[in-house]
Amino acid sequence: MFCRYCGKELKDTATVCTACGKPVDALSSGAAPKGSRWSFSEMVGLIGATLFIPPVGIVMGLLGLRNEAKKVQAAILLTISVFMSLVMLAVVLGL
Repeated sequence: MFCRYCGKELKDTATVCTACGKPVDALSSGAAPKGSRWSFSEMVGLIGATLFIPPVGIVMGLLGLRNEAKKVQAAILLTISVFMSLVMLAVVLGL
């Protein structure tokens, strides 16, 4: 593996770069982020639920942001949730 700051080659067991002294994190070693992404069917189900009940998407999106592997999916889900919340608010207010 290599240091992400200075590029020096490091041993796989290194915790600190011997050249620049910066800590070596697990992601720079090429390891996969912890957790897993939502499957396609889970994502379709979440988006479907969000279209009718936006708080579902908001809650699941916020929970997903805590997981490195789900951050992009969670951001998409939150965007859809906020949009649908605004649409439903406009309908209720008669706009």
